[in-house]
Amino acid sequence: MAEKVDRYQFTEPGPFQHGELEITADDIIANLPYRSGCAMWFDHHISNTADEDFRGSWWVAQSAAMVIYKYYNEGKLVDYAELVDITDRIDGAILTAEELRDPKGYILVSLTIDGRLKEDEPYWLRLIELLRGNNLRTLMNDEEVSKRCFDYQEINSEYGEVLGLYSDMEANVLVTDFRNRWNGVLGNRFLAFTLFPECDIWVRIMKYTHDEEKESISVGRNIFNDTSTINVGGLLSKYGGGGHKGAGGCQTLKGEADRVLREIIEACKHK
Repeated sequence: MAEKVDRYQFTEPGPFQHGELEITADDIIANLPYRSGCAMWFDHHISNTADEDFRGSWWVAQSAAMVIYKYYNEGKLVDYAELVDITDRIDGAILTAEELRDPKGYILVSLTIDGRLKEDEPYWLRLIELLRGNNLRTLMNDEEVSKRCFDYQEINSEYGEVLGLYSDMEANVLVTDFRNRWNGVLGNRFLAFTLFPECDIWVRIMKYTHDEEKESISVGRNIFNDTSTINVGGLLSKYGGGGHKGAGGCQTLKGEADRVLREIIEACKHK
């Protein structure tokens, strides 16, 4: 590997930006907002910038993986070219309808990861070790990975049903409100676009699992209907969140959630 890493810590952009986790001069930050005092920083989100010089790299890309890959001139990481490419496609939502209906390989494994579930950290660490081996067959034959891929199919079936129950169209915007209705495991993040092809952008609100006083809003442009011109990351940065041009998220206090949700929906409507 390009750098020696002795441990991994996971967090979400909002809490991290507001001080969650202590940062030291030995820490490498990736796929998160910049924090002063770190050893290195790598990110690709349009809403994240650094106001001081830093070691590392930031530019608007499909994934942080590609930013890191290019920083090291690909040399030390050239064996991971295929994995970085598929990560770019997954993070950038450059997928086909068939890949969503019948996901396989790395795409299927990516769908077994839910960043909201902190109790899944041992699984995430397991995936890191398996991916380090750079062997797709070994990855897919792992007992836990195989089981989670199987479970995903059932989860996605339920998810499709609740999307239909708790979603409504407002002009070009698909709005899904899971609050006080459903708090299950999320399925495929692009499934809504196959169920509501007439939308060009999707706004979803639900409970925020890390703080019961907050609710979580996510926004994503339809990868099959590219008529929305909204810069999602830029829009959500106004509400303490962020992301990239096509997708992002933010958290808001419960008492302000209805107002914030309404403002985001109105901003996403065609003018």
